[in-house]
Amino acid sequence: MELAVFFKSLLLLAFLLMLGNAIKHTLLKRFIIPSSLIAGALALLLSPQLLGQFINITLKEQSLWIDDTVIDIWKKLPGYLIVVVFAGLFLGKKIPTIKQSVNKSLPNLSFGYTIAIGQYIVGMIAALLILVPLFDTKAFAGALIAIGFQGGHGTVAGLQSTFEGLDFAKGIDLGLGIATIGLISAITLGTIMSNKVGGSNQELEMTDDDNNLEVKDRPFGLQFAILGSVIMLAWLALSGLKVAEEQLFPETSISIFKYMPLFPVAMLTGLLVQVILNKTGAGNLISNYQINLLSNLSLDLLIVAALGALNLSVLAEYWQSIVLLGVVGVVYSTAIYFIFGSWFFNKDWKVRGIGEVGQSMGTTAVGLLMLKQATTSPDKHIRPFSYKQPLYEPIVGGGIVTALAIPTIANFGPWVFTAIMTTILIAIITGFTLYKKRYLNK
Repeated sequence: MELAVFFKSLLLLAFLLMLGNAIKHTLLKRFIIPSSLIAGALALLLSPQLLGQFINITLKEQSLWIDDTVIDIWKKLPGYLIVVVFAGLFLGKKIPTIKQSVNKSLPNLSFGYTIAIGQYIVGMIAALLILVPLFDTKAFAGALIAIGFQGGHGTVAGLQSTFEGLDFAKGIDLGLGIATIGLISAITLGTIMSNKVGGSNQELEMTDDDNNLEVKDRPFGLQFAILGSVIMLAWLALSGLKVAEEQLFPETSISIFKYMPLFPVAMLTGLLVQVILNKTGAGNLISNYQINLLSNLSLDLLIVAALGALNLSVLAEYWQSIVLLGVVGVVYSTAIYFIFGSWFFNKDWKVRGIGEVGQSMGTTAVGLLMLKQATTSPDKHIRPFSYKQPLYEPIVGGGIVTALAIPTIANFGPWVFTAIMTTILIAIITGFTLYKKRYLNK
């Protein structure tokens, strides 16, 4: 019976995605809104919390519509699907060396890190000075700007076990609300930019053609096997880290890996596997196109399920916190773009910067799409954006810092975490300033 409910849950997600695509390509075809976001909104609208309570479709006393059993499946599904998304992030791609990444994308890296780390700082300050004393919101909420904006809905949902382990289960709903604000803001800004320079609307996809390996068609089953093997290796690695932490620090209250989710480890494992395959000449075994089919499907299902399972009572209770953090994140990110964009990028700062802002508020896919939308010749700007990713995404784009932010706050306190982030931001700005002086004096 549980398997039947699971299968029904997947079929309902497929049906909602079909409706989302239909609306996207008819009523909303002029807007760069992902069909999965539309489908997620429909899922929430038709859930038992809203219109679903008035819809009763049964066959032989078995419900065929969205009920509480389906919602329970949807709540758990994103935590698994996000692992698939992140495991395939670098598979089938040319992985540049650290030196190549730095040389070709240092302005992008510095600009992206400035926004990402700064989001933690302004979020924590807002939480500590306003949300905690006035709205009885935990200080953890301050990290949700960066987690929701940089990692998106999938990363927030993937941190479910971390939130629950630290008695902050409401963080999932808060984070999803903040991620939605970031995504809509990024889409709005991207639409404004694209209207200025022209361009065609495209569906959001996790693609980066400039960095894909040229391969012929590969057996689809092989791609599934590789992706699954990467996830298994990541699970073994994380399990080993948890056991090592317990054995080495048995009497301490500090626990980091205990609350660390699987998806950033899966991303790093996928990156390592691809590097090894590339160096041994076996990189062409992986088809990035086919891996993307699996990743994009997982991401679409994840977004629909996560939004459909939103707890509206939590949103209603903490709407002030969600709006405040969302506004703070959007204002900070856009301010860095408009005020300091020309300082980071000597040429074409509006175009190069818009891709970074898109990623900082709505994940990599949105940043890439905004980059393509903001210019009629995006190829020269995609390359530095692409070269940045191996040194960016494993760290802040849903990576190590994203995964460890909440556990770090829990173990060392919010003010210590804020001080660490501030120190890192100062180091980034100082380092880039020295680079600019040296580069300009040549």
